[in-house]
Amino acid sequence: MKKTVLKVLKYVLIGVSVYVGVLLIQFCITYAVKGEDTWNYYKEFWEWYSTLIFDK
Repeated sequence: MKKTVLKVLKYVLIGVSVYVGVLLIQFCITYAVKGEDTWNYYKEFWEWYSTLIFDK
């Protein structure tokens, strides 16, 4: 039982690490393309996304 829990925990941690790594790579690529305008790009994206989802 304990080995199974440790194995599941190991895979969960690996999955979370891969997810965070992909997000970091995405942010770095966006920063390389947009430069100093990265923050505004993400702000506009979230405004668009929130209106798409929540304004019906």
